Order: sequence, then structure tokens, then C-alpha cells
Amino acid sequence: MWKEIGSIVKKLILLLFPFFLLLPLYCRFFPENYLDGEYAMYRQQQDYVQGRTGIAAKVLIVGDSRTKAGMDPSLLWEGSYNIALGGTTPIEGYYALKEYIETHADDLPQTVVIAYAPMHYMDVDTLWTRCIYFHTLSSADFSDLASRAKSFQDTEHILIDHYRLEYLQYKFYMPNKYATALKKAVFFGRRQENLQKYEQVEADSGHTYYGMADHSDDVDGEAKVSDFSASDIITTYLTQMFLLCRENNIQVILEQTPVNETSYKIFTRAFKDHYRSYMANLVQEFPDVLFYPDFYCYPNDCFGDADHLNEKGVQTYCGYLKEKYPDL
Repeated sequence: MWKEIGSIVKKLILLLFPFFLLLPLYCRFFPENYLDGEYAMYRQQQDYVQGRTGIAAKVLIVGDSRTKAGMDPSLLWEGSYNIALGGTTPIEGYYALKEYIETHADDLPQTVVIAYAPMHYMDVDTLWTRCIYFHTLSSADFSDLASRAKSFQDTEHILIDHYRLEYLQYKFYMPNKYATALKKAVFFGRRQENLQKYEQVEADSGHTYYGMADHSDDVDGEAKVSDFSASDIITTYLTQMFLLCRENNIQVILEQTPVNETSYKIFTRAFKDHYRSYMANLVQEFPDVLFYPDFYCYPNDCFGDADHLNEKGVQTYCGYLKEKYPDL
């Protein structure tokens, strides 16, 4: 009886061995074949930050998807490059900026422009589902983040249950993390899409559009909450970005991307006042940073979806920024 059980166990091990060894290897070496289109943007940013592609920026743009779509380097200052990424907060932005400065120590940017949606000062968004999932946060940086996070209150979406084990499962491409993407892509169905997106983002100096409609009166994330309350750990990482630039004699501009009319009209008075107070405190603490501490409200026909500017909106916004900061 025990011999039969042992034989069955051996057969199961032999059956599962390719699944737990070969599948992670495939996932590791061919991510463009099965990961969704957002992966190409993350990979392109990582390649640029690490100096594998492109030329060093004179003006480096850091932020989230609204910044990725809203700030087109070809319409801004000479030598601009956009390393913003969808769903990110100043936490991911800090580690990307730190790595860029370390990699380009001999040719640092003169200016860093930072812009995040107000909701990305409030809570961690896609750290696990994008940044860690796409392997853009190194093991050393993850350990640093986990260590720092223990001294903050607002870390529910960072120090998730069994976070170190979860990180290792992503790091080693375990099937339970990537099987769904493989199934949807039929293993290699997204390759062409990812290669094309990578080439487009690289050719456009890190810029890409999200929504492409000629009008949007949908509501954004801020319009769906009643108040603004900044995250303690995100605020610390934002200020760490300021200090990092100060140490390297880099001018910092903290900007804001526009919101559509529909959303702005829904923002509560408390939300607007508390966001402005938050910015006012930062202005007092960092007098060497150029702040825009308020909101831009643009017509709905400047938006391709609820959150992102379309081509008309980008041209208007970038034209405004270029006039506002003519010396960059």
C-alpha cells in the first residue's frame, strides 16, 4: 500500500515539476508575450532610468498616469523626458528618481518636475499589482520600503499579509501570480502589442496617451471621495524626493495636472480646502521648491477619459507650462 502511495506521489511530482520550474522560467524571460500593455510602459521607463536607452534628460518629469499623458516632452522644454507611470505615488517615484540619479551621476537633470493626482497623495494604489508585478522595484528597494513602512500608520496597502512571502512569489514568477495573464494571452498573444507600445513610448520620450475620446464628462477618483487626507508615508517619500534633489543641486517643481469640469464641480469644499492646506504646509517647509498648490479645471472636451487629457488638452496644458516656466 505504502509503495503504491509513494509511486503516486513520485508521479505527481514528475507531473508538476515542469509546471513549477519551466513555467516560471518562461514568465521570467518572455514577459512581453503575456503581460498586459501597461507592462511595456513600465519596462521602457526602467530601461531609461537604468541608462540602457535614450539620452540623459535636462528636465525629468515624474508622476502618475495623468502626468504620463498630460506632459508631452515634444511640446515642453528641450531635453525633457517623462518617466511617469500609471498608478504610482511618490513612493515609486522616489525609487525611480533615486535610481536615475545614481545611474546618471555624471549628467544630472537641471530640473525635476513632479506631478501626482491628489488621490495619489492619499493612498497607495498599484504598488503590488503593477510595480512589483512588473518587477520594477528591486529587492533592495523593496526591503528598504518594508523596513521604513513599519514606522508609519498608513501602510495597509504596503505591508499586506505575508508581504515578504508575497514579494518572493512575484520575484520568482510563481504560477499563482502569472497564470491568469498567461491564460488570457494564450502565452504569447500580447507580444506584438507590447513591442509596439514600447517603441511608441520610447520614440515619444516617455509620453503616451490613455483616453483618446474628444470629450469626457465622467468623474475622476477625487470626485468620488468626500475629503482629502494625506498619507503619512506618501508625504514622507514626497519630501524625500525634494531632499534628494536638493542634495544634488536639482531644481524641483511640484505641479498639478488638470481635472475636468464635471469632476471639479463635485469636489467638496472640505476636499479643496484640505488639499490646499496640505500644499501650503509643504510650501512653508520647502521654500526652494516651486509649488503649484491648487487645481487646474479644464473643459470636458480636453479629456479623453475621466482622468486623462486628450490631444487638445495636452497641447493646451503643455503650452501653458512652457510659458509658465520659460527658463527651463
